[in-house]
Amino acid sequence: MKLMQLKISKAPKETGSEVELSIEAPSDISDKAYSIALRDVSNNIDFPGFRKGKVPKDIVEKKFGAAFISQKAFESIFSDLLLNASEQEKLDIVEVLEVSSYELQPGKPLVFKVLVELKPEVKLGKYKNLKTNVKKLIYDQDVFIKKTLDRLSLNFISFQKITNRVLKQGDLVNLDFDGKFDDGSDIPGGKVENFQVLLENDKFLPEFVEKLQGQAIGEEKQISITFPENYAKDFSGKSATFKVKVNSIEEKVMPKIDDELAKKVGIESLEKLNEQVILQMKSIQDTHNQKEFENKLVDEIIKNSDFQISPRMLEKEIDYLLADIKRNAEKDGAKWDDFKKDSKNKELLDKATEAANKRISIDLILTTIIRKETLTVAQNEVDTEVKNRILQLGDKYKHLSNDKKFVNMVEFVLLRNKAVDFLVKNNEAVWKEEVTKDIPE
Repeated sequence: MKLMQLKISKAPKETGSEVELSIEAPSDISDKAYSIALRDVSNNIDFPGFRKGKVPKDIVEKKFGAAFISQKAFESIFSDLLLNASEQEKLDIVEVLEVSSYELQPGKPLVFKVLVELKPEVKLGKYKNLKTNVKKLIYDQDVFIKKTLDRLSLNFISFQKITNRVLKQGDLVNLDFDGKFDDGSDIPGGKVENFQVLLENDKFLPEFVEKLQGQAIGEEKQISITFPENYAKDFSGKSATFKVKVNSIEEKVMPKIDDELAKKVGIESLEKLNEQVILQMKSIQDTHNQKEFENKLVDEIIKNSDFQISPRMLEKEIDYLLADIKRNAEKDGAKWDDFKKDSKNKELLDKATEAANKRISIDLILTTIIRKETLTVAQNEVDTEVKNRILQLGDKYKHLSNDKKFVNMVEFVLLRNKAVDFLVKNNEAVWKEEVTKDIPE
């Protein structure tokens, strides 16, 4: 729906962030929406003597009632009209609380009243000419190179069979095992021959890894374990005993860090590889330090400013952050409100609350700066970013190029980036260097 001029009046409620909007749209909107709703209903009913979609208007209205058609028509265009109203009045709507009334009849203007919650007003504190203290991360170059090359060499590990020692962590082992739960029942997939596994905690059950160490080739041994609580449903928390025989052991052979290793990754020499690693290190440092400055700067502006986040707004953001956990909890039959009240989930909820508070605060500050500094994004920038995002998502998302909400979201992300760039240009970082040997994985 194209942006149209609506008649809008606003009535603030006692709760500062709640506003009742009275909205009136032209009669041609009512006509079009009613006509489309009527057609959709006609296309989905079987009526004796008529083909689907060919039932006369008066018969459809008589069967379902004009009020039903009007309701369907209003439901189909409500979101677009509200989006239109929010753009026209520059309203940041957090949530629709109630549609208190509506009237949609062909030939008459569409009128409705809706109660919405708006983002809170922000009293922006000082946000320009700040001097912000920031730690400047500097990696220990020798340590960074060594750890990077050590990680790189892991891609070229080989294994060789050994016969002169017992099994230890990190070995590639070939096993026969046969296990049963302690209640005597069979373990699904619990009997396997020539099972090959790397004996490391992230590749095998940690308790198994611990108890297998020290076993010799050809030796048979009984191992008792308890499956972790977070393991697969049929195994979770159960105890079991396995008869295990070690058939063979292979130990890791680490490649030398030399010119040959460099050539394996497509670089002519170790010296050139080191140069590439140093460039990577500097890029990571620069990215980290830039982000650190941006974060510290925004944090300082948040502290300088005044606004109130409503409980409803916070709750909505928490639910968004925990959407996957909520989905899984409800899948297992738990009620979300009960999940949140359970004391064992307190730490999770506390972290989500803190993160939600931070996300909302950043959004409010950047939105206010965008408006105060009248920052804009060129239409061609928005179009390019929309195309790039759809390209990443795949062909089935092509329709999003015409989705107003999606396009608005992309535009807002670009505007936020411009707001951050504005802040970086108009404030100064006071750097304090900090050399670290803690290299990122």
